[in-house]
Amino acid sequence: MIAPIYLDTGIFVAFLNKRDRWHVQASALFNQPKPKWHTSLLVVSETYSWFLHRMGEEAARGFLLLLNNMEGLVLFEVAATHHQGTLKVLDRFRGTKLTYVDAASLYLMEQHKIHQVWATDHHLGLAGAAVLPRS
Repeated sequence: MIAPIYLDTGIFVAFLNKRDRWHVQASALFNQPKPKWHTSLLVVSETYSWFLHRMGEEAARGFLLLLNNMEGLVLFEVAATHHQGTLKVLDRFRGTKLTYVDAASLYLMEQHKIHQVWATDHHLGLAGAAVLPRS
């Protein structure tokens, strides 16, 4: 059985931005056999905004095109009912400068039993998930 992978904003940025310091590692991850990819609409929003404000509308649209071509990608919706769980995660990791989006991602990963994440920072590993790529 293929383990599910949670995708964070940084891995999308690294994959699509050839100047990103993690680009080579991200490309290697995305070019391996297709895992069961998961992310949330909050991550999509954050990533789209990152590209829009730093690289322009075409880059942001390129990100959406990537998403549309990721066969089997599961997009988790985030409802108001997830807010309380996200707040509990923020309380649990107080002092780590955890963003709301990362806290919501940790909550969703716990709910869906996802133990591996592709990210370029350590925050989604705070609850014990394996984070790739490794530096």
